[in-house]
Order: sequence, then structure tokens, then C-alpha cells
Amino acid sequence: MLSLIQPTSPRWVDAALADLPALLSDHAHCEIKAAQSALSLVSRYAGELPQLVEPLTALAKEEAEHFRRVHEKLTARGIPMALPASDSYVTQLSAAARQNRPHDLPVLLDRLLVAALIEGRSCERFQLISEHVTDASLAAFYRDLMASEARHFTLFSSLAAECFGKAESRARLATLAEREGEIVTKLPLGPQVHG
Repeated sequence: MLSLIQPTSPRWVDAALADLPALLSDHAHCEIKAAQSALSLVSRYAGELPQLVEPLTALAKEEAEHFRRVHEKLTARGIPMALPASDSYVTQLSAAARQNRPHDLPVLLDRLLVAALIEGRSCERFQLISEHVTDASLAAFYRDLMASEARHFTLFSSLAAECFGKAESRARLATLAEREGEIVTKLPLGPQVHG
């Protein structure tokens, strides 16, 4: 599903739902980082690839709206938003993309595909939360966001194919998906979207 080779451990669901305040706070920060990442790509590559501007600015706007909605959930529960923690998953996945990268392989291809994998993993985990959380409003909320994350995965993988060709992007996605699968099995289980 969504190029994920290794499914999330069922134990992650228990760990995540055991501390909903921490999970929601981490989720809020993930949405901010996703918006910032999309704008960072626009800032760096709009001159070379103007076709990135419209879809990525729209994505940033949607991610900012997702942040607002998660923050609303925190506020309704009287939960203050915690300080952002380092996202070991994203850090390790970005480092894995740089490892043994062929010198002629475009950095942007990896950035788009890493973003696709992050969105794919978020989609999978939001589905798990929606299926196991007992709060009906949170279940519906995460089902809705799950669909958005699936669209985001498709957006990033489609942009990679459009900019660099289907064959090259698929081959590189397969390589990065293997590395992502190795990373996800070694992460500690906790109330983080990607932990």
C-alpha cells in the first residue's frame, strides 16, 4: 500500500493511543513541518520547475489547515501543544536517501519521493488510528486525514514521475521504500505519527 514495504507494528497503535495528548501534539507539529517542506521545495525549485508552484503551494495551504484542525482538537481537550520533538523517522529517511546516491541522480527526485513515503506512512497510521480509537469524532477526523495523506502521496510521486520520468522515479522509489521499511522496524514505538 502506497509503496510501503513494511507495515506498521500493531503495537504502535497501542503506544500511540495510550497517550493521545502527545500524539495530537506531535501530529500538529508534523502538519506544520509538511507545510514548511512544501514551501521550501517551491522556494528552491520554482525557478527551474515552475510547474511545482501551484500544486505545492496548494499542498502547503492544505497542510496548514490540517494543523489548524489538529490544534482545534488539542484546544477542545484542554491540551497545550508541546514543544516540537526531533522526528527521527524523517531524519533517518532523509539520510538514507543521501546514502550511496548516484552523483547524477537529482536531489529533487529524492526530496519528492521521501515526501511521498512520509505521506504514505502517515496515511497508513491515520487509518490505524481511525480504526482503533474509541472517540468517534477522532475516528472520523483521522479517516478524513487518511484520504488527504493518500492524495499527497500520489501528488509527490506524480510530480517525481513528471519531472524525472516514470521509470527513473519508480526505480528510485523502490530503493527508498526498502530503506524506509528498514527504518520503520527499528524506531521506538510511541505516541508519534512516525515513531
